[in-house]
Amino acid sequence: MLTNISLVLEACQELNISYEILAPNQNLVRIKLNGQDYYLVNFSMPFNNEQIVQIFKDKEYTYHLLKGKIKTPQTLGFLSPFCEEKYQKYLVFKDCAEISAQVSKTFSLPAIVKRNRGSAGNNVFLCETKEQVIAAIATVFNINSKNYDYVCLAQEYIDIRHEYRAVFFNSKLVLLYEKDKSEAKFAGNLSPLHWDGAKAKHITDSEIISEIENFAKPVFEEVTINYAGFDIALDTNGEYWLIEINSSPNFEIFVRDNDRQIAVKMFKDILESLIVNKKP
Repeated sequence: MLTNISLVLEACQELNISYEILAPNQNLVRIKLNGQDYYLVNFSMPFNNEQIVQIFKDKEYTYHLLKGKIKTPQTLGFLSPFCEEKYQKYLVFKDCAEISAQVSKTFSLPAIVKRNRGSAGNNVFLCETKEQVIAAIATVFNINSKNYDYVCLAQEYIDIRHEYRAVFFNSKLVLLYEKDKSEAKFAGNLSPLHWDGAKAKHITDSEIISEIENFAKPVFEEVTINYAGFDIALDTNGEYWLIEINSSPNFEIFVRDNDRQIAVKMFKDILESLIVNKKP
């Protein structure tokens, strides 16, 4: 059973909410709540509609939805020159060299090059030279790799001082932690929690919580999001940035580094709010 599902089921047990485990691996679960079925499917939670989930899986779409609404790094998306023939009509640049030239024209280096869909920092590159840019693009578009993506992103580099995961439910911040790499060593993956010795540090400071809640407000004014994990960075100038949004945040590292009951309580609060909202 995945950590996320086990946390929700612990919350159900404490609230006497019935559920049914439907698959041998225990990663398909049906929860009965107010006469309605809610399905937990691997990392997917039953709180957002399908369109919202698809938008946040696609980092380029997320950027276009929210740019101009909240401070987020400038982002350009490029279709793979090796895409299927039926998608060739969308091609603007015919090869990796042309894409690299456009990245260098648009962004000052260093810049970030990464795959559009993905998680855990796979195929995310900090590029300081033009040679690194073209190598990164070629890596993302390597059709023989399990990490291949048909869209590659180039993104403005942000000099990050602190990076946070902020979990929201119904526009309310329900959990905040820092991806703390202050005492960690780089291990080849730019994602902070994949550095050796990095920690998920639970944040309870009311000032930081208030700042992040206020920073995120424009997102909820633009789009209805029931549940998501926002990756939010504070740069060296003291400015907040929205890096990306995950509709299915994973709590495995958080419970490794913190009291498990913090996450269980978060899900208890979420489930209780659903009960309250369903009452006639």
